Amino acid sequence: MKHAGKLLSFVAALILALTAVCGALAESTPSGTITVLSFTEYHEAVQAAIDAFMLANPDVTVKLEEYPFSEYNDAVTIKLGSQSQDFDVIMTDTTMVSAYAYKGWIDPVDEYFTEEEKSQFAPAMVKAGTFEGSFVAPPLCNSCQALFYNKDLFDAAGLEYPSEDPANRLTWEDVVEISKKIMAAVNDSTIFGLTFEQVDRPYQILPLPNSLGATAFSEDGMQVDGYLNSDAFKKAMQWYSDIHNVDMIAPKGTSASDSNGLFMAGKIVFLTGNVFNYNTFSKTEGLNWGYTPFPAFADGTAATPTGSWHVGLSSGSQNKETAIAFMKYFTLGDGNSIFLETRGAFAAKVDTLAKYETDEAYASFPLSIFRLASYEAQNTAYPRPSTVAYGEFETIIGSTFSDIRNGVDVTEALDSAVMQINTQLQMYE
Repeated sequence: MKHAGKLLSFVAALILALTAVCGALAESTPSGTITVLSFTEYHEAVQAAIDAFMLANPDVTVKLEEYPFSEYNDAVTIKLGSQSQDFDVIMTDTTMVSAYAYKGWIDPVDEYFTEEEKSQFAPAMVKAGTFEGSFVAPPLCNSCQALFYNKDLFDAAGLEYPSEDPANRLTWEDVVEISKKIMAAVNDSTIFGLTFEQVDRPYQILPLPNSLGATAFSEDGMQVDGYLNSDAFKKAMQWYSDIHNVDMIAPKGTSASDSNGLFMAGKIVFLTGNVFNYNTFSKTEGLNWGYTPFPAFADGTAATPTGSWHVGLSSGSQNKETAIAFMKYFTLGDGNSIFLETRGAFAAKVDTLAKYETDEAYASFPLSIFRLASYEAQNTAYPRPSTVAYGEFETIIGSTFSDIRNGVDVTEALDSAVMQINTQLQMYE
């Protein structure tokens, strides 16, 4: 009887334990409604991942609220700055992670993401998603830039195509000379040699001074004087001014929304652009294109734009368990694969980066561009500055780049930017 009593006690304890586990599992099953705040340019890929998540979790409804990229940070500022509880998951650009966390708009997620899970992301992306020692924004994707070119315009000038090998990277000086030759050969005033996909935006313009060893900020992200107006920074910006005002190989009066369209219409020889453009360019009838690595200055080193979108847990979320379940699905699970394939985007996960280098699917054009991207991500990637004042900086420096493109004296423009940014930085001291 004594042994029977012990057995009954053990069974009872086991039942209680199993009941507790089942209860915990039931509580952790995603349910209810969450809202994702995103931007319209990623609609198709984000919606595809949302649809798949809801199909796998029939008790969940995921709403999507979107704004154009050009208005997105303003929308986030207005909505989250008012302590809105209407949102659960926030699409967060790499550069805004620190600012959103500093302002308390997104919460740390260390308790939800284990060290093993974080190790699945590229280390640089984990660092970019960390603020003051806390992991606040797991990465959704990465980015890398290449220099796209129009093969028909090269053929018209009788020039050889540039190499896809990073060891044979063009210099920015090469780009100017090749552009001049092709423009002279085609003799068409509507065709230009070079433009940037994100013209006047720091993402693609900052790598110019970065190539010469210049940075916009001090390491702590709180000083610009002596950095943004350094001799090396001025030298790079003088080149940027000259391609528009002296060499005349780059168009003025265009915006970022015009760049890809001009290239696809055959009006641009070289376009700096995100690698995922291969998807659009491959579907563009009549466009005969190629790619080559992002250039560097002859007396500098390669500095390739990097960094992309993360996702944050809104501090006002009323359904954090389901929000976290979606965030994991979106960044680590099947939802990430769906997003990447739909968007043609570049991965932030280590296993996918390795796949680019070993899978034969990426051995041939155009998917071979991802092998180049994988190399650049590990060897030449140069992120934008990390500062709590990035939003203010981006507005000021974008206007500064535009002024330089339109012929304003480089020293005058950069000194003015330093004064304006210093005023904004004082708010964070």
